[in-house]
Amino acid sequence: MSAADLSRYEMRRIGNVRITDGRFSISLTDPIAADIQRCIYAYLVADEILRIGSSKGKLSLRLRAWQSDVSNALAGDYSRTPQREAEIWRSMLNEHGTGYIYARGGTLVTTPVGEFNLYQYEERTLIERHLPRCCNDMKRLRTP
Repeated sequence: MSAADLSRYEMRRIGNVRITDGRFSISLTDPIAADIQRCIYAYLVADEILRIGSSKGKLSLRLRAWQSDVSNALAGDYSRTPQREAEIWRSMLNEHGTGYIYARGGTLVTTPVGEFNLYQYEERTLIERHLPRCCNDMKRLRTP
């Protein structure tokens, strides 16, 4: 039911992810999504949310860095992506072929103090709710 969950959170499918020639390969199918800032995103493989994240800057830059990190880990090179996580990506994508990337801009709220984007709070809430296997951001769960 994860694809249904992401749809309920008003996220839309914006790209695909595969392993091609041993590299973690992301292709955006929604060019407008590349410029989204202060947003949340999720990776879905076989109807399992494997990762939830956020990006303060342009989503395309965040995804490019993520593609490089996972690719380096898959190759056994130094990476911010832990090896155990790279093996989950390898296993899931080798078995299922293609994964999907969902995203949306963060929710804006207006208070007497001003307007705020809640993307980091939304990310934290979704991580707590879904506990994705490829999410190293669990330390954020402890912050208010």
